[in-house]
Amino acid sequence: MAANLKGRLARIKKLGLIKAADLGERSASETSQRSSSPSFLIGWNRRDDFLWSRVLHFPSPLSASIDPAPFAPLARKRLKAEEPGGPAATPCLPGRIDSARLRFFDLETTGLSGGTGTVAFLAAVGRIVDDGFELEQLFLEDFPGEKAFVEALLELLRDGVVVSYNGKAFDMPLLRTRCVMNAVPLPSYPHIDAFFAARRLWKRVHGGASLGLLEHEVLGMEREEDIPGSMIPDVWLDFARTGTSRLMHLVLSHNAADVVALARLVSRLQSIFDEPLSRSAKPGLDLAGLGRSLLAVGRTGEGEELLEAAAGEGDCMAALFLMRRYRIASRREDCLRIDPLLPGNYRAAVERAKLHERLLFDFTCAALWAEEALKLAPGVQEREAAERRLRRIERKTAGGKRGR
Repeated sequence: MAANLKGRLARIKKLGLIKAADLGERSASETSQRSSSPSFLIGWNRRDDFLWSRVLHFPSPLSASIDPAPFAPLARKRLKAEEPGGPAATPCLPGRIDSARLRFFDLETTGLSGGTGTVAFLAAVGRIVDDGFELEQLFLEDFPGEKAFVEALLELLRDGVVVSYNGKAFDMPLLRTRCVMNAVPLPSYPHIDAFFAARRLWKRVHGGASLGLLEHEVLGMEREEDIPGSMIPDVWLDFARTGTSRLMHLVLSHNAADVVALARLVSRLQSIFDEPLSRSAKPGLDLAGLGRSLLAVGRTGEGEELLEAAAGEGDCMAALFLMRRYRIASRREDCLRIDPLLPGNYRAAVERAKLHERLLFDFTCAALWAEEALKLAPGVQEREAAERRLRRIERKTAGGKRGR
């Protein structure tokens, strides 16, 4: 830890973010508890020796309720066995959820990769109240206050449905680790992670799906003053060492802005899921991603209509997806309608070979498409698969199954 901290401080000093004189050791009395609050905490309330909080208010961006189903990842992986003393599996979320139950949640930490050495020092939890959107932040001034910080955060999340952005991969596992390190039981929270749905709807359109990118490109929000997320761990570690920081106010506002942006993004996603066909007419939306989201929750008609619209606009992935879907379901006429929209690549040749072999029973055409797949194979594995397919089709033909 010491070597890691030394390296971080050296990088900050090189960037000119702090003065060399500020890197000295604090006295024992400064370490135990600071006698005066840092300037960036003006307006905050001290809740414990090293714990501060503040409450901010914003207009509410949310409708009365949201449907959690389209937000889920498409490939649901089997839950791993829980560790001894760990939380139970995340509770299911049937039906629409009252927006007042939602707890929009984000952490700022001392590292970007997690692990037991990574500490959360700043949290924001936003929720709907009668007069709008209330956001409460918790700030950990120094390491000895971490248990109080964790307990206060769990209280803010209590009885709510956690809403995060990539929180299933980072924020919640980290919170669980900090609970274990401080002997604090972590309750099981229902959880909606907006990252999966946002990635399906906008990653291919904008070349990424980070919250900052979508905040700008999708929501049209601009921050007047901000700090890159990659700098945030160094800023707090420097503050914990020196007791001062001229950048921490940016970290605090960054954390609050992330939660406000998350609430607005969830609101935008829900409005799209509520009226997908009318919303899809607007540019800047991945129709195939939206279609697949709807198919995953059983909204077949809307999902297929959007996927066919995407295929008609030249989305090769949508056309391939539909061809496979229709072929497996033995929907012959639908396959023939999609066939002209397929691209001229290896995967399309394989799909056409499967269509003629398994659904149309035209083994002559199936063999021709298998030969085409062999020519277009991008690698050894694909070439070997095409050769096996061609040999199988030839055996069927030789066995008396004649093509039409």
